[in-house]
Amino acid sequence: MCGIAGYAYPAGSTASPPEPSVLRAMTRTLAHRGPDAEGYVSGEGVAMGHRRLVVIDPLGGAQPMRDDRSGLSVVFNGEIYNYRRLNTELSSLGFAARTRSDTETVLNAYAAWGDQCVQHFNGMFAFVIHDRRRQCLFGARDRMGKKPLYYVCDRDRFIFASEPRALLEHPAVRREMDPEGLARYLVFEHVPAPMTIYQGMRKLPRAHRFRFDLDTGRFAVEQYWELPIPSPADHERDEAYWVDRLRGTLDDAVGRRLEADVPLGVFLSGGLDSAAVTAAVARRLGADTVNTFSLGFTDPRFDESARARRLAVALGTNHHEHVVGPREVLEALPAVDTLLDEPFADASIIPTWLLARFARRDITVALSGDGGDELFAGYQTFRALGAARLYNAVVPAAFHRRVVTPLAARLPAGNGYFSPDFVAGRFLRGVKVPPHQRLWRWLGALAPDELAGLVTPELLEQINPGAIFSQLLWLDGAMLDRDPVVRDAHLFTRTYLADGVLTKVDRAAMACSLEVRSPLLDVELVELAASIPGRFKVTRGRLKHVLREAVRGSVPDEVLDRPKQGFALPIGAWFRGPLREMLLDTLDERVIREQGLFRPDAVRRLLDEHLAGHRDHRKPLFALFMFQRWRHRWIEHAETPASRVAA
Repeated sequence: MCGIAGYAYPAGSTASPPEPSVLRAMTRTLAHRGPDAEGYVSGEGVAMGHRRLVVIDPLGGAQPMRDDRSGLSVVFNGEIYNYRRLNTELSSLGFAARTRSDTETVLNAYAAWGDQCVQHFNGMFAFVIHDRRRQCLFGARDRMGKKPLYYVCDRDRFIFASEPRALLEHPAVRREMDPEGLARYLVFEHVPAPMTIYQGMRKLPRAHRFRFDLDTGRFAVEQYWELPIPSPADHERDEAYWVDRLRGTLDDAVGRRLEADVPLGVFLSGGLDSAAVTAAVARRLGADTVNTFSLGFTDPRFDESARARRLAVALGTNHHEHVVGPREVLEALPAVDTLLDEPFADASIIPTWLLARFARRDITVALSGDGGDELFAGYQTFRALGAARLYNAVVPAAFHRRVVTPLAARLPAGNGYFSPDFVAGRFLRGVKVPPHQRLWRWLGALAPDELAGLVTPELLEQINPGAIFSQLLWLDGAMLDRDPVVRDAHLFTRTYLADGVLTKVDRAAMACSLEVRSPLLDVELVELAASIPGRFKVTRGRLKHVLREAVRGSVPDEVLDRPKQGFALPIGAWFRGPLREMLLDTLDERVIREQGLFRPDAVRRLLDEHLAGHRDHRKPLFALFMFQRWRHRWIEHAETPASRVAA
């Protein structure tokens, strides 16, 4: 796993490339992504840098990798799991590999197949290729969005990097906040692609490729893959067919992710997804050789460590456990501020970083169960779809607005993972709305129509709340007449998984120089899962039914029958306890007023109601808390890059 950075200036550019020190400064901000080596190449208006985390072929995988025969150079971040099979095919076409590195596979695949090379890759990746013969840069991002790629582009230059921090080292990139990016962050708790929080900066969406013409400066982006949907033939197949297909495909996906020249282990939470992955690894490698890692919490309402421990005993793995409390979370926040150069309001990034740091003491590669809840309908929102359909059928809109919602607001605020007031409030937010809005009204910190009550009039003039859900409408367009379970699984996968969960895992793990591989996001398994009709995913209210049946016999029945427990922190309770003073300092009224972004009275109301226990505002408060910490670290008190010279 690696970090990449670079820039290109087309022939007609009115700007001059910066000094070589800029490329080195950009690349070295990514040292956490690749602590083992660095490399640079420049010439013909193009400069590319690379930081390497050695996982496969320590001697042959140095980057940037250049092939003078084809006139190609590449910087690559990720893993191509089917590279051995591709190498055999490419060799028959005259492109024989000289190393064991999958980076060479990327180069040869592009030489053989051009832009279509990405269709052949099974893996996680973000890469940029300098094609000197065609005078262009070509790059792409993997189908699910596991590896990031940010860029700034105009007719004079194209600048790219694995993280915004590297782009901010370039003199042409300014630290200016994009109001539309902020608006989307407040709704989604992250900034979804292609937008970022920075003015003029974009992120390449998952499953997209680009071409930058070095003669004209023209930049073009296109999507190369999308999730399938169940076909008429898929609906005719029975449960046994899907269970059998899924069992074999999962085993193959795990097997593809076990190659490494460094120590490898598994994240084990005690839930179904990580249990399925761990069981498959144990079958392949032998349980006594498998190291598993879990994180526990001192708060028993949020702790799964005992379940993970019992599961590790049942599977026979060498288990490692670390238990954290409020003090360690407090101590972790400065490190999390540093790794988040975009604001991010999923509190589970903190325990994810703590788990990655703990595991990195013993391993360099970890397998995880990411993707199972999105692909196989594991969240409680899938169970709520039936309740929402019934509620909308029997409760008039006026009664919902005037009676039910005010009554629910009177429920006492709880501190639990799914306290009654939290569940009721979230459910009611997402019932009397169009189908494409329902999921994110359940998940998000704020709804677009709530922004006017929080942000200042001046900021409101710079954003368009009505356009925030427009992308969801486009995503949902082909699914309106489909099974709601299939529709929401697609929306979860395209949005929450790609820009939320996978961003969290990439940033937290790479901050610790740990590579995380996700067998459930193998392209063959994803295409299979997306083709399974919804009735096999949610069966008589049982979530992830088909996956449970596929792993029956390989994981204990206790896991199969257990409800989902999220990897969450008791943020709502901690805001009333150990994090109270930090929350009040971060959302200080004077600071809020001077910034001119949020209405001080609105922030004060959220604080007062939450701290008094009258309402549970954990989600909007955490979004504001993390935004203020990001702004303090990356905008207001950011150091001027030493590399900054005239653009």
